[in-house]
Amino acid sequence: MKFRKAVITLALLTLPFSSIASAHPGRTDSNGGHTCRTNCAKWGLKDGEYHYHNGGGGGGFFIGVDIPKNEPTPSTSDAEEIIPYGHVKVTLPTFKVYINYKTGASDAQNSTLEYPFFLYNDIIYAPLNYDMCSTLTIENTWSNEVGLSLRKTDTEIGEGVHFQRIESSSTQPTKMYAHFPTFNIFVNDVWVDNENEEYPFLVYNDVTYYPMTWHLNSKFGLTTALKDNRFYIFK
Repeated sequence: MKFRKAVITLALLTLPFSSIASAHPGRTDSNGGHTCRTNCAKWGLKDGEYHYHNGGGGGGFFIGVDIPKNEPTPSTSDAEEIIPYGHVKVTLPTFKVYINYKTGASDAQNSTLEYPFFLYNDIIYAPLNYDMCSTLTIENTWSNEVGLSLRKTDTEIGEGVHFQRIESSSTQPTKMYAHFPTFNIFVNDVWVDNENEEYPFLVYNDVTYYPMTWHLNSKFGLTTALKDNRFYIFK
């Protein structure tokens, strides 16, 4: 907080206090000072500047000082969000996710999934955990030597899979961050140059997610559509 230089003005000791009061009116407060309202420049003050009058008594001298300004404290909600190093921010979609089984479309109840669908760069991402791969019929294999291998199958969308869900008393976090995988990824035995992908694979809560772009969906035999605030997954 910056303070302007105090202004010290000596008044003539022989000048009656009444003359000061007429040129520089205003009662003093309990601290012996007040705010200048009129003829401030004459006394070496600025308009609205607070100053003291010799302890609040008779004439003599007064000292112009600055009162700290009440500058608003930035709200924590207005502070810039700090994204953890090496991560990107992802968000839950505001629309519902429907999986089209043979018997009809079913709401995945995304907000209750332990590994929910999320959005990154306006693209929806699907988790590649066991439950979702079984549902979307994506063959998923992992090895420390090779990395993650994903393959298309000719099986219809799996029905009756029980998804892992968060506890009924819990909610999804308000802030979600994913990071880039550090392992190789292959789709139908073709290596993915993930670092240079416009929509890369991501990892959230130790589960790999794939971007449901037309390009990748076609490799898994899937199609998607957004209609009436619902996101549909077909095969």
